[in-house]
Amino acid sequence: MIRNLSFLLCASALLSLSTVEAQFSFGGLFSKNDRRVDADEYATQQGNASAKLEKAMSYENAGKARRARDSYKSIVKSYPRTDAAAEAQYRYANILDVSGDSRKAFDGYQDLITQFRNTPHFAEVVQRQFDIAEKLRTSRKKGFLGFGASIQPSAMIEMFNQVADSAPQTELAPKSMLNIAQIHLEQERRAAAMATYQQVLNTYPSSTFATEAQYKIFQIRGTNAENSNSPVEDRAQVEAGIDFVNSNPEDERSSEIRSGLDEIEARSMEKLFNTGEFYEKSSKPESARVYYREVVKNPNTPFAAKAQERLNALDNAPIPVEKRAGFFGSNPLKKDSVKMRTSADEVLPLPAAEADS
Repeated sequence: MIRNLSFLLCASALLSLSTVEAQFSFGGLFSKNDRRVDADEYATQQGNASAKLEKAMSYENAGKARRARDSYKSIVKSYPRTDAAAEAQYRYANILDVSGDSRKAFDGYQDLITQFRNTPHFAEVVQRQFDIAEKLRTSRKKGFLGFGASIQPSAMIEMFNQVADSAPQTELAPKSMLNIAQIHLEQERRAAAMATYQQVLNTYPSSTFATEAQYKIFQIRGTNAENSNSPVEDRAQVEAGIDFVNSNPEDERSSEIRSGLDEIEARSMEKLFNTGEFYEKSSKPESARVYYREVVKNPNTPFAAKAQERLNALDNAPIPVEKRAGFFGSNPLKKDSVKMRTSADEVLPLPAAEADS
């Protein structure tokens, strides 16, 4: 087997020599000292590298993993342009992988597909990288002294990005992007997660991965709405839900979304009603009317009747003495006061026109 490998490596080199003097980049690797070598020199390098590769493989077969690993590393360093170097890099990374040194194995595989793009192990290696990254993502193993994760979220994101960049036309790319979004979610970075899901949706629009990404966007919109006092977030969730239903009418989750849209609308009307109450209690009846009228426009919600009651009460309320005094000019004894907000999302902005301020 070893003799056959040596013969194939040498034959591949000789067939590739089209001129007496050529610049070689076998396996996709350009050496640090990028110079031209003649055919004789290249043949000598291939022969030496092949011989050393056979020796390193014999170490590995004999169970001398560390010695084999060091030998493979030496071949890559000394004969970077040869086909033997590509095989040595693969075997070097594989030894790290088998020994459980996952992080270094991932980097070793990355060096292989970066420097030897034409390696016959390409598909296998990218899959191994994905598996390593996924195992690290789902691992419950703790880091140094038992604290934190065994690997930082930023490092996992980088690993999945490398997989996606290496194989953009395979399913490993959208799978990696979905995992990146999940990592963002686990870190409470909902905006970053939603942007990544949207990228999956835009890049792979007709795939099952796009369907999953679109549903996740709907869920994140829901979380944002539940944590906000603004009905704008509710409307955004409704729109995300309608988009999902229209794009995936046969998906079983579409019926769930349809049945929940009324609940979302009711929640939005509750926020509008509460905002109207806020302005009414703040002696801003005209502002309160703006929000109550919006609620009344949606009669199917339980807050529509309440909003109508408040509108009727405001219409029948006596004009305050201070306002009647304002008919004859401003009250010199009254100073304008400003109510400060305690959070950016506590209330909606005042309408542009405030007739009773």
